[in-house]
Amino acid sequence: MSIEGRIAVDVSFADSSDATGVQAIKKITLTDTTPYTSGKVAIVTGTAGTAGASISIPPAYRNADGSLSTLVAPSRVAFSATGGNLVRLSDANLLSLQSKSGAVSVSDMEPADDSLSIQVIGTAGTASYTLVLYGT
Repeated sequence: MSIEGRIAVDVSFADSSDATGVQAIKKITLTDTTPYTSGKVAIVTGTAGTAGASISIPPAYRNADGSLSTLVAPSRVAFSATGGNLVRLSDANLLSLQSKSGAVSVSDMEPADDSLSIQVIGTAGTASYTLVLYGT
């Protein structure tokens, strides 16, 4: 078994102004692309509401050949959730990622316990979520 993938974040904004023939530009760029050629990836999907949902770490999953595998030490997570409410992913080690309307959040992680918590922030509603956990 082998994996090939990447986690990439690309933020770029430019603010320009043109006054009396002089153009001023302010730019900000933040980028990180990390390629991976070894390790394990677990994809976890589900639905959560205001009462929340819990995901066990390490997650057991089936790899590409159908064999049962376990992601023992997740070190990065990508999180996305649907719906109009803000949805929070957290663990006991103060990891807190948020998503709304399919936006993707990415972070390094060190789970302090054996679970992650997902909760819709608001008074009502549910959301579908997707986690991509990378580690060993």
